[in-house]
Amino acid sequence: MSIANSEIQSLTASQFERPQKFAEFCNNGGSPLGGLINGQTVAGTMNATFETIDPGSHQTLATVCEMGAAEVDAAVRGAQNAYLNADGTGWRNQPVEEKIATVMKFVELCERDRDILLACEIFDGGKVSELAEGDFGQIRACAEYFSEVARRIPMGDGDSLEVGPGVHGFSYREPWGVVAGIIPWNYPIVLTSWFIFPALLAGNCVLIKPAEDTPLSALYMGKLAEEAGFPPGVINVLPGRGELTGQFIAEHPGVRFISFTGSPGIGQHILRTCDRHGTRMKREMGGNGSAIVLADADPIAVARKIGRYTNQHFGQTCCTIHRVFVDRKIADDFIDAQRDFFQTLKIGYQADQGTQLGAVINSTQQDRILSAQQQTSLRGGSPLLSGGVAEVEGRSGYYLKPALFKTEPEIDCNPSEVFHAFATICPVNDAEQALTLANQSPYGLGASVWTQDIEQGVAISKRFRDGTCQVNCHNQIAYGLPYGGQGISGGPGAGVNCEETFTDYTQVKAVYVSQYDA
Repeated sequence: MSIANSEIQSLTASQFERPQKFAEFCNNGGSPLGGLINGQTVAGTMNATFETIDPGSHQTLATVCEMGAAEVDAAVRGAQNAYLNADGTGWRNQPVEEKIATVMKFVELCERDRDILLACEIFDGGKVSELAEGDFGQIRACAEYFSEVARRIPMGDGDSLEVGPGVHGFSYREPWGVVAGIIPWNYPIVLTSWFIFPALLAGNCVLIKPAEDTPLSALYMGKLAEEAGFPPGVINVLPGRGELTGQFIAEHPGVRFISFTGSPGIGQHILRTCDRHGTRMKREMGGNGSAIVLADADPIAVARKIGRYTNQHFGQTCCTIHRVFVDRKIADDFIDAQRDFFQTLKIGYQADQGTQLGAVINSTQQDRILSAQQQTSLRGGSPLLSGGVAEVEGRSGYYLKPALFKTEPEIDCNPSEVFHAFATICPVNDAEQALTLANQSPYGLGASVWTQDIEQGVAISKRFRDGTCQVNCHNQIAYGLPYGGQGISGGPGAGVNCEETFTDYTQVKAVYVSQYDA
């Protein structure tokens, strides 16, 4: 193996010690952490709490109050008041530069308390530091991008058109009002940022429902939002389980728009709930990403690069690669290199130096992944690495070994998203066969093709049934380009990270005007 190839490594942990301020935040003076509603910390009327734990050690980090129907209603009413105010001076009507100034003050406070937010990602979310630090950088990048978008896209009246004798018409763009973000556990800081900045800068007031597995970053960001000077009610944080707090949000008619990231089953359930009272909903609902490796690719280098993406956040990344279709001419070398990459991953605690594969988020995920590994074999996949439970000395976490299977075109042994360092490798005869197989999945979030022939790679990428299509790279995002899914992976709207994301958080109506002629 060449030196260049051996340098292609998985995302890796640096040693990270728990900051004292993070411990103090979690302890909260011995009281459970409450939700943030209309500028107040709230314990909730259900008198219910839950524990958020470190998945790599099973240590309880904090006890958190669960928000119920009464708290959701209070948050909606507070947000409605903050949106307009009785005198019309609400968040909706603040000049865009004032909104931007408040948002950027919030960003500065996040950067001041960088280590606390990194601790949330590493200890609450189970991330290695290399990934957590990249995620943290999205706060400023997202805020700056959508600040510029907010300056470019005018709100209010559009151009006037003469539509008939004595009649003119114009469009009118305005915020929805109260919008909610239901945030998953795998990328809490990134996806909270992708939700709040376009929503706030469009003039909406927001409800943030963090996942019950990873509520700490949203709760801490709520504290910083208050310090930044957001008026009470503009940003509300409602921790709780999806089947309770999330359901109450979906059922509330005062929530005009919901941004959801999570599984297809939950997303479709929330969509049906929203339809009862006309709440709009955009959604990203997972993936089962594919990679096509053509015969002219370096099988060893590409196998290691694909391995890096497959193991990003231990495979707990929606758009990552779990299905590989490789030309038979190089399949044996590719398989050997991919197996070697996964076999040599350092399994360990996410805050310990050198860890590359840490614990999955909870016991439910652990059981689900183990079941998927077994089912892949039962469906005809040939184990190259069979997975199973991993042991980490001195730690009691949800650790699993990576799993890798060889399959054939006629065997569908990997039909559903498996959120781990897990992949199937299918040798194929040519690019057309690979593309047909890649597009058979009902998911459609991310796909890539690997080849020296860039022109052919681009042509193939355009034929993927996916929202993000890549040549010689994967898991890419860029502000200004949409990130969203096709098939059951997403819809409607423009996904995230582009100008159309901003307009998703607005509504447009037509206004027709004629002179009064009684």
